[in-house]
Amino acid sequence: MLVQNYKILVTIILVSISGLASADDAAQFYVGAEVSILNKANYSNGSTADLNHFKTANSDTKLAIRKTKPGGNFFFGADFSESWGAELGFGLIQKVTGVGQPGQATNKITNLYADVLGYVPVATSIKLIGTVGLGSLKSKANVVGATFQNLSGLNKRKTSFRVGGGMQFDITNNWAARALARYQKGSKIFLKSNISASIGAAYTF
Repeated sequence: MLVQNYKILVTIILVSISGLASADDAAQFYVGAEVSILNKANYSNGSTADLNHFKTANSDTKLAIRKTKPGGNFFFGADFSESWGAELGFGLIQKVTGVGQPGQATNKITNLYADVLGYVPVATSIKLIGTVGLGSLKSKANVVGATFQNLSGLNKRKTSFRVGGGMQFDITNNWAARALARYQKGSKIFLKSNISASIGAAYTF
């Protein structure tokens, strides 16, 4: 159901971008990239047979891959006015390793997202940003030499809500720098959520 909702939201945003851009010459398209200076993935602390493979010992209360690593986002969007816009993006959230059972544990997390953005100007060339949308987190986890009961379940894509906020500084008419903090809900059985703080730049055509 959530995957279907994500597809519907993406379709609505794409139709809105193309429709409003045709109807309103003021619509401005942009592309950009961000680096996540803080990227914290929160994992389930359960003691199932599959999760225990990601621990150094079964008695551990945390998974061995619970680490903070930098990531990155690439995005495309359109601002329809000074007050709001819409954005689609792809992110490489994390690529982490740890000592599991019986071998090296790894996970690579990627994300697709569709957000609506609201802007509030607070000073010349400076505006606050608020975001709300849907994101689709995907894990690619494994442990060398381990036999899983349901590895595909741990790696299943999870689509859920995401919210964020931050600030943008318009350097020129074309270039802008921004900083954003975001929260995205994940799956209860493995990757529960992701919290990030990122800095980046966008170029408006």
